Amino acid sequence: MNGQIVSWFIFLAPWLLLLPLDSQRVKRFMPVSLFMAVLYTILFQMAEVWNWWDVHETNNIFFLTSISSFVYGFLIVVTLYMFYFTYPNLWLFLISNWIIDLIQALIISPFIFQRVGLYSMKSMSNFGLFVMIAVTVPIVYLYQRWQEGAFEEKNEVPLAELLLKRIFRHKNAVPRRQR
Repeated sequence: MNGQIVSWFIFLAPWLLLLPLDSQRVKRFMPVSLFMAVLYTILFQMAEVWNWWDVHETNNIFFLTSISSFVYGFLIVVTLYMFYFTYPNLWLFLISNWIIDLIQALIISPFIFQRVGLYSMKSMSNFGLFVMIAVTVPIVYLYQRWQEGAFEEKNEVPLAELLLKRIFRHKNAVPRRQR
């Protein structure tokens, strides 16, 4: 039962940490945080297939079978916090993330998560876990850069505006090209 409490705690409690933050900045970084959750969902599926670790269903949230509740609570919020306080400084973002990842993989994972029975490592070491986590950091940074670039296009006319102009353009109007 101890693992169940920890599992629910790391799933729900981190969301309360978003309350003091500026909601506009939270909205800015929520897509990359959700992307990180998708990335980790894939990693947990790979871990199940390749037997990297075993998520103990008895100590997990009932609707998550092979994925730790960590992914949909703590991870999303920590990712958001990292972007909130370090972005767009690439080196600050990378180094601070890698330090936190090192602590998570070499201290939190073996001495808290594994001890309370959330999961147990199988064919992957804790250092291997760190390397796997560390590889995701530049990927999510590049995703955020791409995401922001997608919304910063200059001289873009929204599709709805183009359609309305075409629909309501007068029949006798001179086409734009000939003006």
